[in-house]
Amino acid sequence: MSTKPEWKQKYELLKEFIESNPEIIIDAYEVSIPEHFRDHFYELFDDIRNAFIDPLYSSLPFEMEALSDKYVRTEKELTKAFGIERVDMPIDLSSFLDNPKNGMQRWLYNRLFEMIQGKITEDEFEQLAGLDLSATAEAMFKMAYGLWAFLSIILLLEPDEVFAVELDEDNKPVTGDLKGIAPGRQFHDSVKRIPEFVIHSKRLNKYIAFKTPLAREASAYHVPFAIPKKMMRDNTGDTSSVLDSRVIFLSVLPDLESIPIYIEMHNGKTNSPDLIVEFLTKQNLSDSEALLQVQNRAGLMEPKLGSNIVIINADDETDIIKPEGNIDTFVAGLEDSTLLPIVDKLA
Repeated sequence: MSTKPEWKQKYELLKEFIESNPEIIIDAYEVSIPEHFRDHFYELFDDIRNAFIDPLYSSLPFEMEALSDKYVRTEKELTKAFGIERVDMPIDLSSFLDNPKNGMQRWLYNRLFEMIQGKITEDEFEQLAGLDLSATAEAMFKMAYGLWAFLSIILLLEPDEVFAVELDEDNKPVTGDLKGIAPGRQFHDSVKRIPEFVIHSKRLNKYIAFKTPLAREASAYHVPFAIPKKMMRDNTGDTSSVLDSRVIFLSVLPDLESIPIYIEMHNGKTNSPDLIVEFLTKQNLSDSEALLQVQNRAGLMEPKLGSNIVIINADDETDIIKPEGNIDTFVAGLEDSTLLPIVDKLA
């Protein structure tokens, strides 16, 4: 009986298949798999990925299956309420939320090909792929949790009206018909950053505007000098296809005539949201740079009600250090009621 890990046994089968079919050419500089071999090649390829992931999956410190189930139910409730088909997102995130374990397969594609091409050894693959999976699992869980929380906050606000945000002929934000939701998607404009949509909250009897910019983009919103518009003509403000961490801007509006322009990048004008919500893992709390970025964004945008840091995988508040400034930190789990402190702040 072989003592090799299962993934190495599966890899032997793939190597035998390649060697027995000299029409398949795979080396450091070329990959050529004739069409009539591809189905079986990728069946063996996927067997290796699954066998490698299996023993690592249960040891990851994240409730991936529970989050997937919660997200699916929450998305269904929100899309029904808004009369839209789905929430659009990058394919890697969609695959992860649909089936976390299968979604993780995608993360091993390049590493596995590096090994098959002879660019790295089996031992190097085992080490590097293990590190890749651990790091990517944390990043994907964080992004997936942030998306679930975003939808959950909307539902906690009990929306009874919803509007898209557009720009009129005078380049001022106005409401329109909402046809879909994709975090980071806004009305195309090269220099303005405006809400993605507005709801009326039955719970608060207020209009609430939402924007979900990339965290790294929000960190760069301050432009201390004028930028000619022509230099930004290819920048539409739509970041919905980007796979990266996001923050949430929330603004309470007195009426639908008061939709904010958060930033005009060509002249550096900013309009503070009422609240910024960020999501960190307990692992992030020991990263001084991650906390500094949160503080910098709060200092830059100066949210009127401050910022909330939601710690997404801690058991309790023990050892959570509150960052400096007007920033509240609390632990939330996979029950939407744990996100109520955010809603309460808007009341």
